[in-house]
Amino acid sequence: MQNLNQLLKILIQADIDFVLIGGYAGVVHGVTGLTRDLDICAAMTAENIEKLRVALKSYNPKHRMNPGFKPSFLDEPKTVDNLNAIYLETDLGILDILSSVINVGDYQVLKKDAVQVEVFGESCKVISLDHLIQAKEKMSRDKDKLALKELYAIRDKLKS
Repeated sequence: MQNLNQLLKILIQADIDFVLIGGYAGVVHGVTGLTRDLDICAAMTAENIEKLRVALKSYNPKHRMNPGFKPSFLDEPKTVDNLNAIYLETDLGILDILSSVINVGDYQVLKKDAVQVEVFGESCKVISLDHLIQAKEKMSRDKDKLALKELYAIRDKLKS
């Protein structure tokens, strides 16, 4: 059963060091499209990965990129050295964890310009509108192009 709202709430309450990115961040900024996964940009530190493991433990987190081999996130990766991305499926939905965003920068760059938004009564860092636009401009999927049109309109409305 997919419940991305619950998944996001769990991440926020676990005090994981992350910035919300992707389609869900677009929705927070006002895009009307739907999203089928949760994307975050996070600090890939041993402490943060351990917090993620503890938070997701009850939700069967498994790596999803190799259909024939889906080890538990609770066991893999063994080390965070050179870790750039983790793609998981959980009982609550898909969670993609990136260390950087194409055309924008790494976690520290996103964090510096992120906006604080209240979600479920908690504070959540969300990629800035300008950074989200920068990221979407490099995407070639139809859904990203549609979101980009809305993001431009939102930015124009905010400027006027």
